[in-house]
Amino acid sequence: MIKPFALAALSLWVTASLAQSTTVQLSVTGPALTLTVPYFEYTHSGTRQAYSASFGSNVLALDQFALDTASVRTTALLTGANQAPQLTAGTTGFRLSMPYLEFSSGGRTRAFSASLVSANLSSFAIDLASVREVPLQTTLAKPATVTVSASNTQTVAGQALGSSSQLAVSWTAPTGYAIDHYLVTATESGSVTQVSVTTASTATSATLTPLKAGTAYTVTVKACADAACPSAGTSDAAAGTTPAEHWQLQGTGNTVATLTKPVSDGNARLSATRFGAEAGPVANTVQFYYGPMGITGQSVATSGVVSATQPSSYLTGFTSFASTSGVRSPTSATQGIKSIMTGQGVPLSAAMGGKVRLFFESNDTDGKTRIYSVDSVDGYVGRDFNLGAATTCTTSADYSATGNCPATTVLGVAGDTVNPTQKISAARQNKVAWPTLTDWRWNGEVGTFMVFTIDRVTGCTTASHNHGYAQWDGSRFVPQYDAAGCPKAFMSAQAALPMHIGGARYKMYFGDPSVTTGKPTGATLPFVGPKKLIYGDGALTGPAASVEFEDWESTTAGRNVVFLWPNGDTLNDTAEGFIDDFHFLTPTGSLDTQVLYLSITDGTVAPFAATAVLLNP
Repeated sequence: MIKPFALAALSLWVTASLAQSTTVQLSVTGPALTLTVPYFEYTHSGTRQAYSASFGSNVLALDQFALDTASVRTTALLTGANQAPQLTAGTTGFRLSMPYLEFSSGGRTRAFSASLVSANLSSFAIDLASVREVPLQTTLAKPATVTVSASNTQTVAGQALGSSSQLAVSWTAPTGYAIDHYLVTATESGSVTQVSVTTASTATSATLTPLKAGTAYTVTVKACADAACPSAGTSDAAAGTTPAEHWQLQGTGNTVATLTKPVSDGNARLSATRFGAEAGPVANTVQFYYGPMGITGQSVATSGVVSATQPSSYLTGFTSFASTSGVRSPTSATQGIKSIMTGQGVPLSAAMGGKVRLFFESNDTDGKTRIYSVDSVDGYVGRDFNLGAATTCTTSADYSATGNCPATTVLGVAGDTVNPTQKISAARQNKVAWPTLTDWRWNGEVGTFMVFTIDRVTGCTTASHNHGYAQWDGSRFVPQYDAAGCPKAFMSAQAALPMHIGGARYKMYFGDPSVTTGKPTGATLPFVGPKKLIYGDGALTGPAASVEFEDWESTTAGRNVVFLWPNGDTLNDTAEGFIDDFHFLTPTGSLDTQVLYLSITDGTVAPFAATAVLLNP
């Protein structure tokens, strides 16, 4: 389609819908063709970059272009670049997509979209199937006076606090044409990630959500003259930053001693699980899988029926079943499982058995740490994992393949014959993540992932605490490795907890033990450092429905999380550093209510269970 036009004229250009115009020129000098692209974008590992480059061809072979490597330059990123040319990498090569091209010949201008494809970034060909004629765009008067501000602002301890996942946008309507609708778009600074909302033609304000906490965005408002929006006016970009998440501990005052305990015997090694309406006798409750004081292993405590209007239903008054539930460290271990530490209860869908799978960490008799699982025999009640008359698992014989609590090795260590890992001598503190906002039960979807603590791996990591990454392949969790054979890992992260926030999007909290500011001299209890937050989005790489390791931000991009005492004071570095074994949860199944169940100490008393609530979701 394009070739005849190009032979008849000397110019072909691309005009993207940007805050400033960019033009791609196709020029002819004798038999030579030069395609000059002054602006295109390429996103690698979540980082958005911009370049300019030229491509050469021949009038007799317009469908083949060669990259002029000497012409490649980096250039500044443009804001509002919704239709900028994009270079993307795929499994078979690269594609330079140009959403909007204008071609003039004989006094007539027409518009097209087209792509160039390449296997090696040196030779490019036109993908003829990609060539389409599109409506000619017309630039109209743009919305003005665009302002970006915090949304749902409230006052906490004398400070104004806006939503951590929203921004409010307002503007002045343009004149001179009838407006069909507005398109309001927030682009994350330094990234290609965007969030958009469409409003009515009469609107002069909108709320952008869901956004990332503590993140800078540039915002544009596009006034569309019709439904397809080929004719529009786009505002200048305005800047805005979402507030950090603010979590308030529950209780009174500003000390550990005055915090409210959700369960009286709560110790460290705490995780929390939400059960939905289909869970029978435990429907609409939150259940702890935790290490009670005086017991080495995992037991169960249960909330009352959760009510969105009664925070006490999920913050206090948990009933402990410590003596009659869960799994115990064998008192005289002879083989395998020896010392059971952290655990997580995962409800399984009816297709997977309609029960609870308890994943737990054990420091075994050979001195190595592995992750195991056992399934409940009481369905979704999830307290009894013993096939026999007993309701607890207590001996080495219980955990054997022929025992009453047959344990499955989920992640072994290097050298194991069952589910081994490469270069890893200890796999612990695991957390399984699945789309809990879609269904509180795990349905075994391929692409479900697990994070788990690994120590320093010689030749691969330098930090003492890191987190490995494993994906479910339909039958087991498979640890992920890079081309050098090193485990893909979140560096300098401890007690990481992923949390579903809709679709194939997650956020993950972790402690950064490399930061020791505030750590008391001679402290013997775990000091995890400040808590940080990163985001993952399955749409960034690979299959959009699953979350690969590459879909995550680096831990170096971690945002600060703010913690407040019940009286509104901010926790200092020492107090925050002693928060450990935490689990973030939506007890009602809605992001409007987000709760943190945690273990905490002041460095002198034994860790105990406490709670916190997100003030600005």
